[in-house]
Amino acid sequence: MITALSIKIPEKKKGLRSFADKLRSDRVEAEDKTAGSVTLRHIVYTSYSGELKLERLNSLAGVERCRLLCSERLIFPRQSGYRRFCSTAFSSRLCTNFALGVLKSFKNAADLRVAIYDPAAYCADYLLSVLEYCADVTVVTSCFEPYFCAADRALCKLGAAVMVTGNRSELERSDFVIAPQPISEEIKLKRGAVLLAVSPPPKDIKCKAFYKYHFKMPNTFAKLKPFDLSEEYFCSALYTIGGQHQLGSILPLSAEGSRGVRSISEFAQLLLDNR
Repeated sequence: MITALSIKIPEKKKGLRSFADKLRSDRVEAEDKTAGSVTLRHIVYTSYSGELKLERLNSLAGVERCRLLCSERLIFPRQSGYRRFCSTAFSSRLCTNFALGVLKSFKNAADLRVAIYDPAAYCADYLLSVLEYCADVTVVTSCFEPYFCAADRALCKLGAAVMVTGNRSELERSDFVIAPQPISEEIKLKRGAVLLAVSPPPKDIKCKAFYKYHFKMPNTFAKLKPFDLSEEYFCSALYTIGGQHQLGSILPLSAEGSRGVRSISEFAQLLLDNR
């Protein structure tokens, strides 16, 4: 079961109608919808008081209150037991899939200097996929063992040598940096470097950064998506909570960031222009 919460605050009326609204009780409605093996419970809370009374949600949210799908503008009290669902697992797949699409379309990818910035070694298995297109790959991580194993496999299968290091300054020599997890540490990239990430990087990182992905959500799940949630966020829940792992194979149509929106071919041209 996936549970989503949407808040509706009716437009404020004037005069006697405004006074009448203040006397009205907030309305809570819930609807269960199913598509394939996924069931979504969509709770819609209409607040005439301008407040969110969580006790009205308890019976409907149940144990799912700790991972509710909702707007990022909704902040729950710390001790309430309510938490907004948040995961970068699906966004990470969109990021790495788009990067492979770019490398595959890049005519001289073998000459491109690529870095994978993955402190927690979240995508160690991804290394071999990148090495199918690139010869110069550097991994910057704080969790070495998974990448050492991946580098050994790369050497045996592809004859490719990889630098695995914890030195973040090595990122400065790369043309293309792939960051499949949010960037929380200070890093420096060379002028003209292109960064593909899962969320906006810190403002002090001077580069061409892309971190939002446009893709076509399968029609099977389109009817389930609540009106106030983005497709990427909703698919993230389908992928993580709903077990719809086939969504991890989606190849985004384009990536958006500080330099606008670029398709795969346009992104590859950007890399070429910056070399």
